Amino acid sequence: MMRASTSTTTPATVASDSSDDDYAKLKDIMEANCKENLPIIVVDPEEEREEYSSEEIAALPNRDFKTRLFISALHSTDNSFWVRTHHTDSTIHALSEIFSYIEDYFEAAYARKSHITAKATVTAGLTELLQMEKDEYCAFATIMGSGLAKNGACTSFEIDNALVKSTKDMDDARKRLVILMDIIFNKIIVRRFLIDGDKVNIFRLVHCLTKGQKNKNSFVYVIFSLLLQACMVYFVAAEVFSTDSVERDPTLAYGLYSLATLGSIFGIFALLPDVINAKTIRRIYGGYGPLQMIDFIVNVVMPLVLVVIGWYLVSIQDNYIDAVIMTTALLFISEIDDQLPALVGLNTEVIVGNFLIREAKIDYNAYVGLSDEDIHKMIGGGENDDYDVEMQKASNASSRGVDFNDFFITNSVDDHENTMYKPFSVIKSDYGHELDPSDFISHECLLQSVEWRYTDTSKIKPTLSYLRL
Repeated sequence: MMRASTSTTTPATVASDSSDDDYAKLKDIMEANCKENLPIIVVDPEEEREEYSSEEIAALPNRDFKTRLFISALHSTDNSFWVRTHHTDSTIHALSEIFSYIEDYFEAAYARKSHITAKATVTAGLTELLQMEKDEYCAFATIMGSGLAKNGACTSFEIDNALVKSTKDMDDARKRLVILMDIIFNKIIVRRFLIDGDKVNIFRLVHCLTKGQKNKNSFVYVIFSLLLQACMVYFVAAEVFSTDSVERDPTLAYGLYSLATLGSIFGIFALLPDVINAKTIRRIYGGYGPLQMIDFIVNVVMPLVLVVIGWYLVSIQDNYIDAVIMTTALLFISEIDDQLPALVGLNTEVIVGNFLIREAKIDYNAYVGLSDEDIHKMIGGGENDDYDVEMQKASNASSRGVDFNDFFITNSVDDHENTMYKPFSVIKSDYGHELDPSDFISHECLLQSVEWRYTDTSKIKPTLSYLRL
């Protein structure tokens, strides 16, 4: 996946008097711990020079275009989380504060086994992530996605007693990092669905508010919404059996059929998101249960019943005004549970945020109880594992992550506080092929080939003079 003109080198809070020593030390650490057989290029972000040295220029053609991560022990260098691109192994991203949470989280959970500290760190880090702007989160998720690709194969660690103790532990550390980050990303998926996607209803919100809590008073809202919507659907269904069909003027009949059909199509569109996102909704509820079933009945079964019954009722009205009123009323029934949280004054963002933090702690407690074999079964193993070969093939087939190519085409600093833009798709217009910002990663974002030239290949921050996608 490629990005056009994004930042990789940003100002860092590195002590100026020890900067050279720190980056010389970082280069030695990376050469000792990064096993990709690539020459290491370490560039101090605060250094004034604009061009590579002759040694670095010679090394560039031997470096590939994968984006990798390197996590070092904090006592070794002033920064502990490094983004490695084609151009340099010493990127300090503008979001370095949130990346430092990830390093602290991993160190507490994996190296020190300080689970109280790990849960406190995941609480602080998740709180920051939940409040991130969309473009900042896109930058964070893309970078972490690169490092976690192929079960963490693109992430390396410093071998250090405070982090990863020996080379033989590297594969286990990568797997553990994938599981730890899965805890966080699963919560963000739920948040994006509920808050950003505006898919909160009273059933989901009451679940978030009451799960694990002694106070269940808010269940009164669930009962009220269920009874009201069920009664309205029942009375609509009863109307079908109490209404006699009469002959109507053909012009009126055709108009009513058209309105009934369009209203039914709208009703289907309204219920489709709950069908498509059924897996995410079950994730919110933690599986099947009473509230989940009520949610399903109210937001899938009842709307489907209304689509069928509603078409008939609209089509037998005596005039257009009654048909419009009937259509509006039928469409409103399914919206009652969506409108109720605002009507009763529930703070959606706060309730969902607190719920996700509690769930992250619960998931972390489950992680603590995972053995090495459990981890292996969840995400697959390495080449030297002694587990059953068929089980390994099955687990590797469902391994998490994709293999990202380097999405940093240049090192130039953009105008958005050094964060990456959205994904870009390639579209064909009347004027030829163009880059178009996209909210989603689709097949249009995946490029078959990329060709480019720099104005000056010796520059540490080169500028593109030619780009062909």
